[in-house]
Amino acid sequence: MREPAALVSVVMAVHNGAALIEETIASVLAQSHEALELLVVDDGSTDATAKIVRKWARADSRVKLLERGHAGQALALNEGIAAAQGLDIARIDHDDLWHRDRLRIQRAQMAAKRIDVCGSWVRRIGDARGVVRFPCGHEAIRHEALFACPILDSATLFRGDVLRAHPYPASAVVRTEMVQLLRFLPRYRIANLPRILAQYRSHSGQKTKRLLALAAYRQRQLQEQHFAQMVPDADAEERTVFGLAIGAGPLAAGELARIADLFLHRLRSPDAEARERMVRHWRRIVGRSADPAATQTLRDRVDSASLACARPSPTAPPPGTVAPLPG
Repeated sequence: MREPAALVSVVMAVHNGAALIEETIASVLAQSHEALELLVVDDGSTDATAKIVRKWARADSRVKLLERGHAGQALALNEGIAAAQGLDIARIDHDDLWHRDRLRIQRAQMAAKRIDVCGSWVRRIGDARGVVRFPCGHEAIRHEALFACPILDSATLFRGDVLRAHPYPASAVVRTEMVQLLRFLPRYRIANLPRILAQYRSHSGQKTKRLLALAAYRQRQLQEQHFAQMVPDADAEERTVFGLAIGAGPLAAGELARIADLFLHRLRSPDAEARERMVRHWRRIVGRSADPAATQTLRDRVDSASLACARPSPTAPPPGTVAPLPG
């Protein structure tokens, strides 16, 4: 007799999401992995959000509504996680969508590869288009986090005990993915599957657009925090140079040379995917040069050194590489 599929808890925190939440609920309930519960935590909405969720709950017992006064996304998520009964926990925002096989594919890969936190590539919808191809292996994710957020909550499946052991900090108003990621990287194995399993909606009502300045400020703080974790013996000069690297202004030749040294001596990885990602960021930084012609030799030097094969470091965490999936 076939064993029943393990329950997956899907947690959604929402505040005034009536305009888009129905499509999102439908995409969750359409999953080919049917053994799921959808916990919608209404964070003090003043629109029809709760009414809409109640309608869905009457039609499908897998939908559960949790209502609370408005206290912010982090605390709302924690309430949903505390109520979750599933072995694994998935996150979704009220405006994003899923591929119907998302949970089935990610659960299979997590079991096969012993992954603790499993994301995927995502397609942009709404006001933006294109595919976000996040790095796949643990080491590449670790390096990518120095320059950008390499994971999306709405595309990520977590081992339930991981999220239960690490509730979202109440202070995580923006960049919640990065806040959690930096806590997980030293402790758990993380991967993104090279397949589009979620759709990320861009629209004017998004929190990151409404709080753009705060999000940018917090992102830089988290990048600097991550650099300090990755390079704990970095001196004041190296921390200053990393600040230049993640900035946006033009760079003088001397500044670019200092950044090149940082890449060559501090940010090289034994992992091929991580090295390739670092070369991409290095080339973007070179594009900020005030004198591009004078920096071509410097660019080539870092490119060739970074892409060259390096002997694995015995202290490096095991790469969480994931084999490409069919389709």
